[in-house]
Amino acid sequence: MKKKKYWIIGGVAAGLLLLLSIIMAMMMMLSNKSCKTGGTADIGGGSTGGGGAWTQVGTEAYKNAEATFKSWTEKGMSGAQAAGIVGNIGGAEDTGFVLNQAEIGGGTGGGLYQFTPASKYLNDPKSDKSWSVENQRDVVIDLEPATVKQFFADTKGGSPEDAATAWMNYYERPSAAARANTNSARRAAARTAYELFGGANISGSDSILGDAAATADGGSNAQNDENQCSSSSTGAGGDWGWPFASIKNNNPAISGEQLFGHSTSRTGNFHDGVDFGDAAYGGQEIKAIHGGTVYKIGHKGVTQNDLGYYVCVKSDDGYYEVYQEFAFSDSQAAKYIKVKEGDTVKTGDTIGTLPKSGSETSPLVNHVHIGVSKKEISAAESSAFRNDGTWLDPVQLIKDGQSK
Repeated sequence: MKKKKYWIIGGVAAGLLLLLSIIMAMMMMLSNKSCKTGGTADIGGGSTGGGGAWTQVGTEAYKNAEATFKSWTEKGMSGAQAAGIVGNIGGAEDTGFVLNQAEIGGGTGGGLYQFTPASKYLNDPKSDKSWSVENQRDVVIDLEPATVKQFFADTKGGSPEDAATAWMNYYERPSAAARANTNSARRAAARTAYELFGGANISGSDSILGDAAATADGGSNAQNDENQCSSSSTGAGGDWGWPFASIKNNNPAISGEQLFGHSTSRTGNFHDGVDFGDAAYGGQEIKAIHGGTVYKIGHKGVTQNDLGYYVCVKSDDGYYEVYQEFAFSDSQAAKYIKVKEGDTVKTGDTIGTLPKSGSETSPLVNHVHIGVSKKEISAAESSAFRNDGTWLDPVQLIKDGQSK
């Protein structure tokens, strides 16, 4: 009798163990399902930035993320390119996809793309002030048509991860430290968006170049007078970048008397900076080559033999940068200078716009002169025609910075 009793108890225990195993297996299967069936997408690698409410079907964040993805594919972006943009938002910029999200960290920015300041979105001619997904996209294109065009051209046929990194570098332009800290999260989030929203099934088309190309090629700059700098930046400098988005592979279109150093045509046979001409860069935004604070905007002279209006930037790491000779009259300054004294800029932020062609401006504007020194700019001017080490070669600084 005892043997039978033990046999029954053993059978029941075995049955319970089998049932428990089945339940655990089913739970594991459910937990591994992607967000397409209502779970949270597996972004792999334990990366932060790819998960969160925006990956959960039915949430408001998910709806906004999906609408953002569709808004860019409707403009002609491929699934990978649109996922790269969504990945930047979901991975770092506005992780909750709150349409009018105040700048994370307490700055003055806002929205999906953390327009800094928020008034840059609100005051743009394309803005309807709704903070809708579609309108924010339209303002991005209106503010930086050349950037959007370049991103589209350079990421054709690429992966969502590489598109995420490109959008970070071309449009978001965080500090070097922020790029290093957030790049993996942006890339992981891009892969998640690509899988969630069917990116593999969407090819790009050149319709994206429509309004963007027209604005960029026409030389107009739709940005308002609000600068494009991040209030969270410390102005420490650190990284270096080219003054025009179209410069690739460390190969700027400058030569001869445009270069820094020996010059046969100038007093003292010395050129204290670099001239970027309108033939190659006219109509494009002039980007900050180094992060810092705009501490002076001045005016001296009305011809190419003078400084014209000039913008001075001070970096916390001891460098001073000056951008000059791209505006001479008051009307040109109002049109082409896009920062004001006291603004903080990071590398890649907009300083101004180089006029499309010198023949279209009066007084004549045919280049922007950029100089760099370890001395404050007004003090460095005394060495404008002497190669005594006061002025440094901007091209070499940028190339050295790009190779790090």
